[in-house]
Amino acid sequence: MEVLSDRTRGEIRNMKRIKQINVIVGLLLAQLIYCANADAHFVFVYSEDGKIKVVFGEDTDPDQAQFLGGLKDMKAFTTIDGESKELTFEKMVEGDDGWFEVSRDSVGDEVSVACPYGIFGRGDKSMLLDYSAKFVQLSSQSKLTPTKGLVLDLVPEMTDGKLKVTTYFKGMPLSNAEVKLVRVETDSMETTSDETGSLIVSPNARYIVRAKHTLEEAGEIDGKSFSEKKYYCTLVLDIAGDSSSEKAVASQATAHSQPVESSVVIEKVDGEFADFPRGMTSFGAAAIDGRVFVVGGKAGKAHSYAKSYQNRDVFCLDFNSESSQWKSVGENLGLQGLAIVAHDGKFYRIGGLEARNEEGDEHDLHSIADVLKFDPADQSWTQMPSLPEGRSSFDATVHDDKIYVVGGWKMTGEDDPVWAEDVLVFDLEKPESDWQRIPAPFCTRALAVRVHGDKLVAVGGIEDGGGPTAAVHIFDPKTNSWTEGAAIPTEGGMKAFGCSAVTVNENLLVSTYDGNVYRLSDDWSQWEVAYKLENGRFFHQMLPLDDSRFVIVGGSHMEHGSQNEVEVFKISVD
Repeated sequence: MEVLSDRTRGEIRNMKRIKQINVIVGLLLAQLIYCANADAHFVFVYSEDGKIKVVFGEDTDPDQAQFLGGLKDMKAFTTIDGESKELTFEKMVEGDDGWFEVSRDSVGDEVSVACPYGIFGRGDKSMLLDYSAKFVQLSSQSKLTPTKGLVLDLVPEMTDGKLKVTTYFKGMPLSNAEVKLVRVETDSMETTSDETGSLIVSPNARYIVRAKHTLEEAGEIDGKSFSEKKYYCTLVLDIAGDSSSEKAVASQATAHSQPVESSVVIEKVDGEFADFPRGMTSFGAAAIDGRVFVVGGKAGKAHSYAKSYQNRDVFCLDFNSESSQWKSVGENLGLQGLAIVAHDGKFYRIGGLEARNEEGDEHDLHSIADVLKFDPADQSWTQMPSLPEGRSSFDATVHDDKIYVVGGWKMTGEDDPVWAEDVLVFDLEKPESDWQRIPAPFCTRALAVRVHGDKLVAVGGIEDGGGPTAAVHIFDPKTNSWTEGAAIPTEGGMKAFGCSAVTVNENLLVSTYDGNVYRLSDDWSQWEVAYKLENGRFFHQMLPLDDSRFVIVGGSHMEHGSQNEVEVFKISVD
């Protein structure tokens, strides 16, 4: 493995910085680490389906209802015709998930939530946490001021056709506040506010902004001591889109992301293919000589984890016969977020996430480092050199007799997940060797990686500290260098989170949550829509069956539920 120079490593590190979005004031980039609690949860308030919703989670998706107890002291306000009005939210629970909601018709264009959380401890360190959250429907006519009752506040405004967001602490502009901004369906960046507490960007649809401020002040509340104070504020901002500059930005974004007609034809193959053995996501799958093997996977509701939810069978379906059924051909440690890759008639099970808790108990999740080889001929497992550390929620592929493990993170119980900053490589021609590391210019998980031509293409996922992404990164093993590819023009906020990819007859295809199957153009410059699935999927698998056929198995969709239909497709040149 070639050793990278310090200069090369420095260049790769620089590539990790997210592109700034038309920033028109001097901004200093700063690495931002959020640690509000063990799972990095925040309070969010936003508009959806005619409701204003309040959630406590990693993003705006409702999380486990048990977490809502931390919002017992929450107070919410809105402004209608210049008058402040206190709001009463109704608690909603659906399965394990919970949130608060109120009718959108009962609020104005601004909703603010104040939530003093209390003391939170981690190891020998304790901190006083204070959350605030806002939703704003913004137009060029909006004139907003800091909200009384929010210690840390984010106030947006339109100025000269640009979006300006100012951070306030106790009613005063806060310089050097740590700020994270995500432009939904576009880009994200991490930065600090300027000396006036502001940052300015061009507007486009919805933004999610987070700010953090820490004070090294010790104290005591109700007999409990703390060593510092941490303040967090989130802002979900919907731009009304009524100014000419906003329309121009939207038009440019649409023109840039518009997919083109595909130069290949994909047709669904009629056949009585057996349904997927059970509703599962986040499993590993590989194809060997027309047989598809499935290892691991998770059943049950999203965000709920337990030993019993994780598949322990090794399933196989032989596509050489349309009448065959799924069979259990081996046993496996219950895992999810793993990968299996095929090579020389065998497959390799790599890493994964093990749930060690029972149903209903507090989650105890651990990424493992084990690597095993499975021989279908005698259904035997052979231990291989382990990964340098546990890893899950990644993807893997084989190129030139080498396994490449890309993306993911390490989970170890109550500790914060550690996102992978490198690619791991193992030479199958040297089975006694160790895994090698290659620095990567991105930190993502729930992505897809496949070989196309003589390069590796990493697609989509969700970013560390950000949200779902449609970004594409290309690795050249000959030069150990990374380049940025054309982003996939996905529809909707899920982008290419939990996507899957396959290479068939020199065509790279990607299936995303929006139901589109995208094909990378011959010149690698853009993505074509080659097919539209009846139901979109994520956390599924696409696998090659031969030179012209591929199959899509498993996965789920938030509207359509588990996807158990096994779909086979044939690709041909138009």
